Amino acid sequence: MAACGGGGSSSQASVRLLNATVTHPNLSLLSNSSSVASPVPIDTVSNFVGVDSGSPTLQINDADTGTALVTTSPSLSSSQHYVVVAYESGGSLRTAVIQEDNAAPTTGTAVLRVFDAATDAGAVDVYVTDPATDLATVSSPTFSFPASTQAQSGVFLSFAPGTYRVRVVGSGNIADLRLDIPSIVLASQQLATVFLTPTSGGTLANGGVLLQQGAYTASRNTSARIRVAAAVTSGASVSVSAGATAIAAGVISPAVGAYTTVPSGAALNISVNGASVAAPAGTLTAGSDSTLLVYGNAGSATARLIADDNHVPTVATNYKIRLLNGLTGAVTPPLTMDVNFAVVASNIVAGTASPYAVIGASTSTQIDVFSPTSVNPIYTSSSSTIPLALPGASVFTLFILGDVNAPVHLLRKDR
Repeated sequence: MAACGGGGSSSQASVRLLNATVTHPNLSLLSNSSSVASPVPIDTVSNFVGVDSGSPTLQINDADTGTALVTTSPSLSSSQHYVVVAYESGGSLRTAVIQEDNAAPTTGTAVLRVFDAATDAGAVDVYVTDPATDLATVSSPTFSFPASTQAQSGVFLSFAPGTYRVRVVGSGNIADLRLDIPSIVLASQQLATVFLTPTSGGTLANGGVLLQQGAYTASRNTSARIRVAAAVTSGASVSVSAGATAIAAGVISPAVGAYTTVPSGAALNISVNGASVAAPAGTLTAGSDSTLLVYGNAGSATARLIADDNHVPTVATNYKIRLLNGLTGAVTPPLTMDVNFAVVASNIVAGTASPYAVIGASTSTQIDVFSPTSVNPIYTSSSSTIPLALPGASVFTLFILGDVNAPVHLLRKDR
């Protein structure tokens, strides 16, 4: 749905809706309770429509169910153009309202900026280069965004008309690729905005390019991130690949590896001590983070794919934590986790992870994990002489792995 220029009288503002969500196939836009644009499919932008200037109440609904998702009351000037960008973060719909009346650049010049709404990805650098450029040869990024809980916009920068590649990486680390838009074309006197929006996993980013008062081209992430939690008994060796990408090579259990970025949908190849293990049900979806748990006896190991939610809490002084039970034995009891003497995870059976609990940051955190087969905790942070400090704006997983009679704990900071 390419946009066009009209949309309202001189006493009205012209507004259009961009659907950059992950889970809403169609959205509708209401102004002061009246429908003005519907349906707007995912990865498209509506035509401009006229709405009252001033501070009208704009409401976005799921067009298929009619459910109201979010309302906003932006300040809109008459005869001006605006785009309302709808995106999701941590399961909630959010919006950004951006004016589209910037003066065109001179002939022979195009301008581009980046609007970073993918705040869950943390601090990122953005490189806008010739498509063939090796980032190792580039001295500095085109745009840089610090970690923030609020969406951020870069300034418009001038470019010669032509074809460019946009790459988003973790701050200061060109090897940490979060999004790759292979090709965008900038024409003379065009004004373009690259939008970065969150993915389901929270670490990678989706993208798209919007021309001022013009068309929108989505660039969804085509990658996923996965790590291996090796919890097979007897110190077994675990190897995993996703398609042609190696994730773990001969990892000795128990261990938890780092995330590896792989093509979404890639088939998982798993072996324990060289013997093939059946891949779990489910696929690596684009933009996701996952943990592949390989556990059980070495001769009959099982693989489970567990979804990770690495969106940081909306309150910067909070962190998220969950328990993953990777115990192996003839009888594997469910586990319970207390944080600061309050139950935050209960009855977590082997091969599964608990929901995330949101906890206030502390420089001295008490964590205890209990099994119904023991009167004492099978893990307690109080056994350490150093207080356990868990900072805010972070995500943690406490892994309990290995033989049920000799469990091993590994606390990992996922974000």
